[in-house]
Amino acid sequence: MLTKSFGKSLALAGLHLLLNSSALASSESSITVTAQFESELQAVQHASNLYNPASVREDREFMGVIFRRAAHAGFLFGYTVGAGQSGQDTVTVRARIPQGSEIVAFWHTHGAEHWTRQYFSPEDTELAREWGLPFYMAAADGHLRVYRPEQRPLSKRQAMRLGLGPMQGSSQGELVGTVNV
Repeated sequence: MLTKSFGKSLALAGLHLLLNSSALASSESSITVTAQFESELQAVQHASNLYNPASVREDREFMGVIFRRAAHAGFLFGYTVGAGQSGQDTVTVRARIPQGSEIVAFWHTHGAEHWTRQYFSPEDTELAREWGLPFYMAAADGHLRVYRPEQRPLSKRQAMRLGLGPMQGSSQGELVGTVNV
């Protein structure tokens, strides 16, 4: 059973995320960008604008979490980022968020242009549903999309009609903006 407790690991096909484990002290594989953004979307756009061009150029996925912490008049948002392997649709990310912060979303890029990468994978939608958090995706065409856990993913039949094969659980998500490519 997946829990939201830090120090737990989530492993899905092609995705491994380890949050706030003390074992990370000497082997961090992600960068944490300080909470400085006024909204979740601003943090996602900043991360995507920085990392999507390299993602497309190197055919490498980048992934991280969006976190928030209390500030003077509300919240400030920050993010983590880790890199996958070039040419692979997999990413392993170890993310450490600042103490007193809360994870509010996940974000990632989808690498080089390919029509199937305009969709959230079944692993992406499963992560969002399991954690009850939105998952953002920056694609090679410059579109920034979000999959929200309450959205219905594609059925196997719908995926087949789109040419995705029998990949029940994929989703187009909702367009929320554009980013650098």
